[in-house]
Amino acid sequence: MIFGFKIINSVYSVRKESGATLILLLFIIALAATAYSLKVFDASDLKAERDRKTMLALAEAKTALLGYAASPNLNAICTSSNCPRPGDLPCPDTNNDGVKETTCGNASGTTSQAARLGRLPWKSLGLEDIRDGNGERLWYAVSSRYKENSRFSPLNSDSVGTISLRDSTGNLISTSLVAIVFSAGPPLVRQDGVLQLRDTANENVASNYLDIAFGEDNADFVDGTNNGFIIGPIRSVTGSDMVNDKLLTITQSDMIPVIETRVLAESQNGLLDYYCGLGNVNYSTKSCSGAGGFFPKPASFSDTGCLGNVAIGTGTCGEGTLTHGRISANPTIPWTSTSIFRGTSVGNWFQLNAWRELIHYAVAPACMTGTTNCLGSGGFLTLNNSIVTPVNIKQFILIATGVTLPTQLRTSALDKSAEANYLEGENLFPLDNSYIRTSPLTNAINDRAISLP
Repeated sequence: MIFGFKIINSVYSVRKESGATLILLLFIIALAATAYSLKVFDASDLKAERDRKTMLALAEAKTALLGYAASPNLNAICTSSNCPRPGDLPCPDTNNDGVKETTCGNASGTTSQAARLGRLPWKSLGLEDIRDGNGERLWYAVSSRYKENSRFSPLNSDSVGTISLRDSTGNLISTSLVAIVFSAGPPLVRQDGVLQLRDTANENVASNYLDIAFGEDNADFVDGTNNGFIIGPIRSVTGSDMVNDKLLTITQSDMIPVIETRVLAESQNGLLDYYCGLGNVNYSTKSCSGAGGFFPKPASFSDTGCLGNVAIGTGTCGEGTLTHGRISANPTIPWTSTSIFRGTSVGNWFQLNAWRELIHYAVAPACMTGTTNCLGSGGFLTLNNSIVTPVNIKQFILIATGVTLPTQLRTSALDKSAEANYLEGENLFPLDNSYIRTSPLTNAINDRAISLP
């Protein structure tokens, strides 16, 4: 009996130890599963955070580039046809010092193609040393038509970009982008066999950062062709990265509000200089420091002498008989020698970029040539939906006529003589001296209007 008891006790001990071992094993498995899930969660969480930082960096870069385009120094002395103008974008940084290069090709864009792709010139944009989620500096490509040196003219609302882009399946989705900002993902082996190296010796070689797929190489492009860029991410059939570049585009639609807003502001100030006398304007309050004079009558919209971006001679594009049209190059009392509205194209960004074609000008009968201090007869203009009220005491109204809409044509001189190819809605019927400010602008009405007051 004692022997049997010992056997039973031994069996019991073995079972007890086995149970403890099983519990311990289950605990270890549970712990491992938890650790694995935490690892997966952490990896996913870290990737999401990297992606968030990358998108924030790209958005900050785009905002800075648009701000740069809106704020060129238009008062800089310029005696050539290569003058600062609204819409200018910097040349890329090709040596990784954060500073834009002084030039990235001739005016037509037939030279220095490679110089239009490089790193974002963060110092020149007034930014901190922004990095993407992987700690890398951003890359940047600019269209030959929007680069600031040497400048292609004209640059205005109808100027399309020259950069093409494909989606992640290789389909061409645009041929008219203005600029692109890139985040280069982690290094990989490119489809062409290049192992990306990012040491100091290789830091300025685009192929060590930007990728290739379906024959489209993000490390180079050619303006005005289908050789452009491709959107990532793209993975191979085995799941490995082929393209891990992330990008953000700048389009013509992004640029138009920036450019037109600045041009309208400068045009408003130019008319105030004429009315108040140069040096007698408070631009903040849009008022004269003394008595006012008058605003010039517009040139007729059908006056073909006002068209183009070459010099307009004396006696051409003079004042018309109506209260609306284009800004005259040769009013009865001439513009000052520094006015942007002069017909000369040398040192004059307004004329060089054919803005006279795209800015519609209406003046109140009470304020135009032959009156003083807006005390003439005939009343004022109305700008419905104006930011500044009342809406019916406007001395002048300026309208940036926007990009050519599908129903409009601006090819020939005859096309450009018709207001219907520039204005929409109520603005197209100005005989009642009544106009409208539309916000937001649409594909049906894209007239951007401001007034005084």
